[in-house]
Amino acid sequence: MTGFQIAIIGIFIVLAIAGVLVFSGIGGLGDNNQKVGDVEIWGTIPYEIFDKMISGLNSGNGRFAGVKYIEKDKETYEEEFVEALAAGVGPDLFLLAQDGIVRNQDKIIEIPYDTISGRDFKNTFIEEGEMYLTENGVLGLPFTIDPMVMYWNRDIFQSVGIANPPEFWDELFLLSPKITQRDTASNIIRSFTALGEFNNIENAKEILSAFIIQSGNKIIIPIATGFESIINEKLDFVIPPAEAAVRFYTEFSNPIKSVYSWNKSLPNSKQLFTAGDLAVYFGFASELSEILRSNPNLNFNISPLPQLRDANVKITYGKMSAFAIPKNSKNQTGALSVGFALTSFENIAQFSVNLGLPPVRRDVLTNKPTDAIGSVFYDSALMSKSWFDPDSDETDDIFKNMIESVTSGRARLGEAINLADQELGLLLRSR
Repeated sequence: MTGFQIAIIGIFIVLAIAGVLVFSGIGGLGDNNQKVGDVEIWGTIPYEIFDKMISGLNSGNGRFAGVKYIEKDKETYEEEFVEALAAGVGPDLFLLAQDGIVRNQDKIIEIPYDTISGRDFKNTFIEEGEMYLTENGVLGLPFTIDPMVMYWNRDIFQSVGIANPPEFWDELFLLSPKITQRDTASNIIRSFTALGEFNNIENAKEILSAFIIQSGNKIIIPIATGFESIINEKLDFVIPPAEAAVRFYTEFSNPIKSVYSWNKSLPNSKQLFTAGDLAVYFGFASELSEILRSNPNLNFNISPLPQLRDANVKITYGKMSAFAIPKNSKNQTGALSVGFALTSFENIAQFSVNLGLPPVRRDVLTNKPTDAIGSVFYDSALMSKSWFDPDSDETDDIFKNMIESVTSGRARLGEAINLADQELGLLLRSR
């Protein structure tokens, strides 16, 4: 058991004994002794992890007895959910990812603010959770957060006399020429970082999204009539944020640049990192166990995602999920009660241990673990942000085309971003 897990369990035990409530000041849930009834939950979290929590809920004070969790395949989850709703069946409660808000908002019951106020919501959950707030209520109760972090190979850094990983993006310009190695035919045999291409870079869209959001552009924003793309907006900056972000990203795949460290012929970036030939890999907290399994002897550490120098706010990209109630739920009241119970302090703390992710609640995050990995995950959870992605598969293609049109010379930087903006607009209007 890691120090991260031990710290979380300690927090869980202390505050469970203290009798921490689900939310301070929340009403509208009825008699705490009233039976909740059958509630079916859908999600993509492994059953064996989630079932521990459900079993604890069902074996508690007798109020919960018919709560059931069904694990769904990530590849078909969205399609199966939509088909179930069309047939008038489906779950009473389901896990809604932040990139599913746009396409599913019309299928969800909003929890009114007289049940949970906006203030209580913001005081309870990390800031990214506010993506689930609307003018009229709450679309979902945040349950998980998976922040992007920086994995770095200690042996590679030490071999060139560099003690610490980069804290700021501009440091990558100095580090890449020192770490990247090429053979006599100029083939890259050791890469500093995987940036600049798309297909062979794990999390390419999410990395680029982090750049753009850090640069000051939210990509897509909610408006009165729905959602609007602003990726092409200059906003109040001298250089449009997306233009600055894409220019930085594509520098590392340009063979005439001193920072050149990546090309299309290299293996997948995660594979190259676990093989020990990539110095820096940008991945999610949830990837830690996979990296450890792939190469138990890999000497690496984890640090926060680098930031823009002199930025007032630290930002990383985070994948979030929340419990939402579909409109055709057969037990909406029971689903709401289960949603509140599963996002209580005790359950979030325990689930964080089970899944190996940082908690989504602020009151759990205030007790930061002392081990290096756990503390980075906690800090990164608080820094997490995302954007209103209307269709993850479609926007993958849009971002890919934007990058490849620049790297191939098919379009100038501004033209590529303008085209991406138009495509995002068309996609939003089709939802």
